Amino acid sequence: MENVKPSSWMLMGGGLVLLISTFLDWVSVSAGGFDFGENAWDTDFFGLLGIICALIGLLVGGGVAAQTFGKVNMPDRVLGFTHDQIHLILGCEAFVITFGLVFRGDVGIGLWLGLVSAVVITAGAYMDLKADAPESAAPTQF
Repeated sequence: MENVKPSSWMLMGGGLVLLISTFLDWVSVSAGGFDFGENAWDTDFFGLLGIICALIGLLVGGGVAAQTFGKVNMPDRVLGFTHDQIHLILGCEAFVITFGLVFRGDVGIGLWLGLVSAVVITAGAYMDLKADAPESAAPTQF
């Protein structure tokens, strides 16, 4: 546990919080003394956006945890993308989904947690991507 990169902690924590946030209220309405809330699984047609966010959290957090602690060997590339690139794509997708739903109004705590965790996943994936990138040399004159 001593040699786990901070970006891996960010990806695992962000994935876990994103998964948990789908079970909390994404929409919260208070009217006439009554409070009503819907979690991510009930917010749209068949809860598709909630399912996508839950799967993103599970894939990113679980995949990084399996590689870090379980010493699971995964292929270097999936469909031509590295794992860092896939994590960045999934983090950006979770951010777009949660950020888009913020403007629907009456936002609950689950959606805010989902938005923050999507930003954490994206930042952790970007840190991993930059750490693995080769160092570039300064441009030279001809």
